[in-house]
Amino acid sequence: MQEPAGPGREFRPRFQANFWVLVTIGAVLLFIALLIYPLARLFISSMMSSSSTGATALDAYVDFFTKRYYYETLINSIVVGTLATIGATITGVPVAYLVTRFNIPGKLLIRALIVLTFVSPPFIGAYAWILLLGRNGVITNFLGTLGINSPTIYGWGGIALVFTLQGFPFVFLMASAGLKSVDQSLEDAAQNLGRRPLQILWTVILPLIVPSISTGALLVFVTSFADFGTPMIIGEGYRVMASVIYTEFVNEHGGNPRVASSLSLILLVVTVGALFLQRWYARKRSFGQETVKPLMSRRLEGGKLAGATGFVYLVVLAAGLPLVAIVVSSFLKSRGPLLTGEFTLQGYANAIRLPTALFNTLFFSTIATVLCVLAGCLIGYVVVRRRDRLANLLDAFSMVPFAVAGVVIGIAVSISYGGAPFYLGGTVFILLMVYFIRRLPYSIRSVSGMLSQIGTDTEEASINLGVPPGRTFWRITVPIISPAILSGALLTWATVAKEFNSTVILYGGSTRTLPVEVFGYVLQGNFASASVIGTVLIAVSLVPIVLLFKLLGKDEDFLI
Repeated sequence: MQEPAGPGREFRPRFQANFWVLVTIGAVLLFIALLIYPLARLFISSMMSSSSTGATALDAYVDFFTKRYYYETLINSIVVGTLATIGATITGVPVAYLVTRFNIPGKLLIRALIVLTFVSPPFIGAYAWILLLGRNGVITNFLGTLGINSPTIYGWGGIALVFTLQGFPFVFLMASAGLKSVDQSLEDAAQNLGRRPLQILWTVILPLIVPSISTGALLVFVTSFADFGTPMIIGEGYRVMASVIYTEFVNEHGGNPRVASSLSLILLVVTVGALFLQRWYARKRSFGQETVKPLMSRRLEGGKLAGATGFVYLVVLAAGLPLVAIVVSSFLKSRGPLLTGEFTLQGYANAIRLPTALFNTLFFSTIATVLCVLAGCLIGYVVVRRRDRLANLLDAFSMVPFAVAGVVIGIAVSISYGGAPFYLGGTVFILLMVYFIRRLPYSIRSVSGMLSQIGTDTEEASINLGVPPGRTFWRITVPIISPAILSGALLTWATVAKEFNSTVILYGGSTRTLPVEVFGYVLQGNFASASVIGTVLIAVSLVPIVLLFKLLGKDEDFLI
């Protein structure tokens, strides 16, 4: 029975504590089952000895650091990841500053192209650049007619270029958000002290947005370091760590889970280490500023405007050009692996595997999004409203998936649930498990962000009137935070649709998705079919973002 509320006494049903305690415990168990347990199994797998080969527990790690075949991949991954991070930073920060601060024409188009690049699968740009700068690429052939030898897109230079263009939206988005948090009074004070505009930029504005820039740089490094699709497509013998992990796990001779697990853990240590390093650096450089009046937009004229506009469009079009090439080439007639200049719809008519892959992608994305929204609402509420150790533990758990590469979580889940006693390998269930745990943080972050900005008076009034906490949450809280729920759902849907690194580890013959189909066609050299599937994938990934902007009035900053 519930105690009646007396004068001056707040009504609190006994079930209130029990409901949210059960939700908290259930959420912790969920993270343990889908994240902690697979990673623990991954570690155990890496330490397994082999009686058939005589390998001991630490042999895989010894081999990695003593055999050039293995440790060279770590060096190569760090090299291309660092080059991409530097390249994305020196392009993303100036573009963000110019677009945010000055009257660059066509800002809507610029942001749309950047968002389109952001939501596209990572390896899409790799094979698109083959269409442009490959040995028989459009730009290569055009320059050849002029007697100019074009630079090769293959090897470490091409990988770094593709990673840079794919990663610069991260830096752009983070730097843009950082610039909006700088108060105009700081720039005004510097001007009153006689500082010139360039001096103000270097000594006032940039130091204030260093934490934001470092976050964008971290995202570029982690995604580049963990991507194996791009190096496998254009690497031509330049081996990186992620691609070796993939080949060790799924090669035609049965794979070597012990070696793949060991390499995965080393990759995980690097990415998590980069995350902690960035967080330490960001805290060290954070000034805790409050923004009353954001930086005002300035006008450029004449040559300055032309130069700034030219630079911005050069970078943005270079990042968006591969996507345009994919869409255009999907309507070109092919002769074997070669594309002609004749437009046709034959590619779409002959794409016999497209319907199945499209259905799987839409179905998996929808189910995973529903699951993420349901769990994300409850966990987000617990993280914000409850102040205890379990809630803090949930908050920490919700950040881990950001630092775990897709190939790592894919192998970990495959080892844990793909074989005995679950036998989920290649099924819908194992894919949904990975999609759910990898994208759950989007819903949690979206819900918790809005809950932290609203009070608890309405919820407390409902509970004091005798409504159980669970019913109060669904009837009162959920309608209030529905914009955040929808935002998180659309972003989750878009990112699940383009998920590749974990999917290619876990899929089966009947669970192939659009990214897997594109990758398979590219490896076969069938660029015409790859372009058709890639165009559909781009559309599928872009539609939720368009809805996000149009229905909810969000801008590109929400993506961060």
